Amino acid sequence: MKVLFQARPDFLQNPAGDSVQIVSTWQSLKALDMEIHLSADPNIDLSPYDLVHIFNITRIKESYMYFLNAQKQGKKTVISPIYWPPNSYLQREGASPNALAVWKHLQPMRARLLSQCDLLLPNSQIEMEVLQQDFFKLAPYQVTPNGFPDSFVNATPQLFQEQFPDLPKEFVLCAARISPRKNQYWLAKLCHELGLQLVLLGPVNDQTYYKRVLEFSNVAHIGTLQGELLASAYSVAKAHALPSWFETPGLSSLEASACGTVVISTDQGSPREYFQDMALYVHPMDDQSLRSALEQSYNASPIPLMEHIRNHYPWSRVAEITLEAYRKVLD
Repeated sequence: MKVLFQARPDFLQNPAGDSVQIVSTWQSLKALDMEIHLSADPNIDLSPYDLVHIFNITRIKESYMYFLNAQKQGKKTVISPIYWPPNSYLQREGASPNALAVWKHLQPMRARLLSQCDLLLPNSQIEMEVLQQDFFKLAPYQVTPNGFPDSFVNATPQLFQEQFPDLPKEFVLCAARISPRKNQYWLAKLCHELGLQLVLLGPVNDQTYYKRVLEFSNVAHIGTLQGELLASAYSVAKAHALPSWFETPGLSSLEASACGTVVISTDQGSPREYFQDMALYVHPMDDQSLRSALEQSYNASPIPLMEHIRNHYPWSRVAEITLEAYRKVLD
């Protein structure tokens, strides 16, 4: 089987959750002896491929062009929507006044892909239910979750502690691109009020916002970490907090939990389907929810969630589910 992945052209230069999902799915499928190619060419010759897998309908314009090309050439398509309606986020204080109107204007393009592809691969049943609420007609689907790197089960604190000896021994970690959607300013403010050290990992998406976050003296940003060093960072943190405006479900929350870290997660999106009652949840407009979660996290046990995530969400298992979906389409 030969599969072509298509995604936004800047998914590596401007990394986000979809970047991790694409790369991790690709690597784990290769481990199953699948031949996977990647292209951002909207006019690519698809004759060598059995199937086209398109990622992300939030940035819909590129995905729409990929889909039209696949239809034109008579190729089967599967789509990972990575979808959540951003209404609350786009209506927040300080948001662009026409952002929500632009989002709604592009919904018919999303609707075409969602109804005319061969199979949808939502990351959760909750995501699928939201799609069913927002769109009249949808293709068949198979829930295909996000995952964590299998190697993260071996994470230990030593590597991170050796690389960053000047950091306090106890801190809250947030691994995510630094942007208003991820809500690090709110997290930094509440950590500062509680006297907690906050360590940020990830690229900077918004320089103005980044400068506001760093105004708090308790915040340290140490850039983007990967692989064994990232897993070590998760394992040493007292808690990992991702109080975003929404997540599906938050890849860094998955990774942190697999490394044995207490998880503080937004309650917006699909996190509850993954973490059930084993994480601490916050609402992005409720200060008290975040304050309580931060206070509780230092005495909470990460073990139940760690065992649950390790049993259900390694990328190796996700690859098998994805391969099953491809076979369903081609059969």
